[in-house]
Amino acid sequence: MPKINIVHLQTLCNIAQLGSFQAAADHMYTTQPTISVRMRELEGRLGFPVFHKRGRKMDLTTQGRELVQQIKPLLAAIDDVIYSLDDATHASGLICLGIASLVGQTWFPDFIAAARAAMPQLSFEVEVGQTSLSVSKLEAGHLDLVFMATPSLTSDRFHVEPIGIVDVVLVGAPALVGQVGEHSGEHWLESLRSRPVWSLSKESPLYPALMKVIKDHNLRIKVDICGNILTLKQLLCSGTGVGLMSYPLIKSELERGELVLLKDAPAFPRISFNAAWGMDQSQTVIRKLVNIARNVSTFN
Repeated sequence: MPKINIVHLQTLCNIAQLGSFQAAADHMYTTQPTISVRMRELEGRLGFPVFHKRGRKMDLTTQGRELVQQIKPLLAAIDDVIYSLDDATHASGLICLGIASLVGQTWFPDFIAAARAAMPQLSFEVEVGQTSLSVSKLEAGHLDLVFMATPSLTSDRFHVEPIGIVDVVLVGAPALVGQVGEHSGEHWLESLRSRPVWSLSKESPLYPALMKVIKDHNLRIKVDICGNILTLKQLLCSGTGVGLMSYPLIKSELERGELVLLKDAPAFPRISFNAAWGMDQSQTVIRKLVNIARNVSTFN
């Protein structure tokens, strides 16, 4: 029988506070089955049930309520001790960061400046790359923290927290698609049917969003791929085709009239960017970095 550990107790208190296994799973960045396993292990070790189910809500048993009342102040005391011993201000060492190109081209310099001001003894090794590769390196322990449009990381080995959402838009150069105010002179469907269409790599969240619209409108067109988002922006500005781009990266080009929004284009799902890191990282240092990222991020 597994021994009771602090994760069992934290899980118990989160279920008690939030009212369901799923809510606790979302709060702890794990899955509902994982939460269920933890509670079975806890109840098996204790020898009595701590919850009984009422519809979708989990209510504490009498013994479970007494246990939570005793555990909560102990967990708070443990947190206080950990934070008092782990002073992020004096933290030193190397932080290996994986970031999306969009992050690097927008608010990342401000993040580094703020991080150095808060923790001057830290060093950074920054890798700009594709989301799938960066997530693999995070899972392998080669990166400490990533700022990416990460897919869902359901493993309870990781924390995942949102740092912003960005809009994506279909654009083209005025010389290619015409211009009426801020929009193209031709309808977006005409542009996709008659102009070359570019997309970022298949690993990018932009690619499936574009392909879904193409499929939904029964468009029989080929899509050219570019693996670098800055090169893709230059290709579009040069009039070699139209494509889907993240708004923060082309905001200046739109304002200068180098690109225009395709007329009457549909609204695309916004892309969520997250910070993700391993459970075994120094939580105070990493959380401070994540808070800095959230504060300086120009994503909505």
